Amino acid sequence: MEQKLWTKEFIVTSFVNFLLTIMYFLLMVTMSNYAVETYHVSVSTAGLAASIFVLGSLIGRLLVGKFIAKFGILHVLVSGLLGSVLVSICYFFANGIEMLLLIRMLHGFTVGLVTTSTGTICVQITPPSRKGEGISYYGLSAVLGSAIGPFIGMLLTSLNNGFEWMFALNILASVVCILIFKFVRIQLPESETSVVSEKTKAFRISDYIDKQAVPISLLMLTIGFSFSSVTSYLTLYGKETGLIEVAGYFFFIHSMCVICSRPFTGKVIDARGANIVVYPCMLLFATGMFVYSQSTAPWMIILAAACMGLGFGNFNSAAQTIALKNADPSRLALATATYFMFLDLGFGLGPYILGHIIEGLGYRSLYMIISCIGLICIPIYYLIYGNKEKRAFASS
Repeated sequence: MEQKLWTKEFIVTSFVNFLLTIMYFLLMVTMSNYAVETYHVSVSTAGLAASIFVLGSLIGRLLVGKFIAKFGILHVLVSGLLGSVLVSICYFFANGIEMLLLIRMLHGFTVGLVTTSTGTICVQITPPSRKGEGISYYGLSAVLGSAIGPFIGMLLTSLNNGFEWMFALNILASVVCILIFKFVRIQLPESETSVVSEKTKAFRISDYIDKQAVPISLLMLTIGFSFSSVTSYLTLYGKETGLIEVAGYFFFIHSMCVICSRPFTGKVIDARGANIVVYPCMLLFATGMFVYSQSTAPWMIILAAACMGLGFGNFNSAAQTIALKNADPSRLALATATYFMFLDLGFGLGPYILGHIIEGLGYRSLYMIISCIGLICIPIYYLIYGNKEKRAFASS
């Protein structure tokens, strides 16, 4: 008998992740534009206003294992959401770029606590035999959020007081999530708490990072670093190319392609391994970036969005499955945090560093370079994991 996946806990956790992702992308794709219009800063500084959120999230993920061990996962969840409400209120009072950067970093910290906790719950409650499928479906909640968030954000930027509406919606979403999680009653296994608490007596890097998850997480860092150039500069690139209207639909198209493919790819990963999914996805990602770099017409933006949706979207879930595959059950929270810490680091460093490249070379040259990086990642994946899985299937 097939183990049940769609439990009440799985549905509620996925819905909360959906709301948080809407708010993340709503602000991420508009924040650089907000910084330029409101504080008249450079492109690289505007990118930092977007990406410093992710660096704050990275710090939150680094510490979340300790917090969960000490206070329990639901307490960390609710505390993170309460912190998100308080920090989001501060957006209304940011009177300079320095204050905005501080608010963004603190906001990222609170969201890092929450999303790592919800991700850990998902992994804990998903049946082992359906792990790839479960992670793929859970990831779809983020995909839907990434489709709706940018669309709402770019719509609101055309309205008077649009950014104030964004900040208010962020507060509302956090409050709704707090209320929703009053209905969830899940704790991490006792083994998770004991392992972490025993190691809090002395500093060890293994308290914060699961070494088994590091290789694939480093590759995800590179891909996330590359894709951050799209999430942070979509609005500005759309304005420069005269394709701002179709750019508003980029993440919708991107997400629809992921939604249509992920249920299938998740089952394929469970049945036949990750390689059969990863190689085509990485090639599609590189192709999408190349088309995006050459975009001169709406159909090219649409094609690029579809390629990157199929590529980045499915590689993300496949890489997460690989990161968790060999993790000890007592370290699933740590493996989850490790994966997302590296992903956050890529998304956090990307917009600021790539913003300097944009100032020197322009958008099109940057996206050409990133397309080449995507191709280089294919043999890197083979070396760190692909060849191992190939040998494992050959010997079975």
